[in-house]
Amino acid sequence: MAIPWSEADFGRAEKAAAFRVIRSGWLTQGKETELFEKELARYLGVDYAVVTNSGTSALIASLLSHGIGPGDEVIVPTYTFIATVNSVLAIGAKPILADSHRDYFDITPDTCERLITKRTRAIMPVDVMGMPIDVVGFRKLCRKYKLALIEDGAQAIGAEYKGRKIGSWGHSTIFSFHMAKVVTAVEGGCVVTNNKRVADGVRMIRNHGRLEFYQPRKHGTEYNFEGFGLNFRINDVLSAIGRVQLAKVNRALAHRKRLVAFYKKELANLFEFQKIPEYVTVHANMIFAILCPKGRRDYINQKLFDAGVQTRITWPCVHRQKWHRLYFGNVSLPSAEEISDRILSIPIGNKISLDQARRVVKVLRQSLL
Repeated sequence: MAIPWSEADFGRAEKAAAFRVIRSGWLTQGKETELFEKELARYLGVDYAVVTNSGTSALIASLLSHGIGPGDEVIVPTYTFIATVNSVLAIGAKPILADSHRDYFDITPDTCERLITKRTRAIMPVDVMGMPIDVVGFRKLCRKYKLALIEDGAQAIGAEYKGRKIGSWGHSTIFSFHMAKVVTAVEGGCVVTNNKRVADGVRMIRNHGRLEFYQPRKHGTEYNFEGFGLNFRINDVLSAIGRVQLAKVNRALAHRKRLVAFYKKELANLFEFQKIPEYVTVHANMIFAILCPKGRRDYINQKLFDAGVQTRITWPCVHRQKWHRLYFGNVSLPSAEEISDRILSIPIGNKISLDQARRVVKVLRQSLL
């Protein structure tokens, strides 16, 4: 039987939650989403949580709610999932690509400071693999230049920086609830912040420009809209599943931590791993990646495929993607490129067993013979 790259831990509770909403007759965004938001805010220790239909929607809504648009520059990593950069392009702003730290995979405040111009309006760093960025460093940098800090924590729910959860620091942070994530609603995302203006902006943008959250529709309902918006609403079926998953987040984080410890012990001296700086007190381990010996990644990947082990190459650099290379032109970001050329993400997930991890290790060892 094939070993999946990431398998969600769904059970009776998730099914019961979905059926409960279906039986209620109210399926679109409503009470369940409102409760999901309150529980997210409580878990993260933040004033506002606004749930959307995807992490990408959360990025776009966050950028718009900060007043960022055409002509503005936003500093982003090139070593990231494509949605980070596409969200900036979607609003007509210009992404400025930053190189990664060779050991941490994240971008750093020092690297970003060199890229700031008079047109820079925001920095959007990514918690790569679920490992926190240097939160304090980026907050200081953004205060110095009066920039918005929008943290792409799509992979990092539950992660902690200096003992505080990512998302609890007050600046805008987004999370994703895609199927592969530590907490999944099948699909979904959210923006968390301590800024009421930003939170209200995201609420309006996700609902066609309407701030009203939830009210049973009555005969003669008027569709009044206070501002610009799109349809970034989630539905209550997915929010109900997300609520069940959020209640299991600590168990999921502990399970992933055990798998990572096993992989690192068994694969030490064979592969390199993402290094973890001292300020990271909890790594979410949404992805676990190995750096293969130079020139060997594709061979190792094929061996894993032949043995029924699913993998992902997370990710090719954005400036090397087929369409984006035309947009960015001839760019050289050597650290990100080296990571991208050698990276291979192996199975980890809330339902991946230790026995499956042992099989992955066995194949990896054989691939180096």
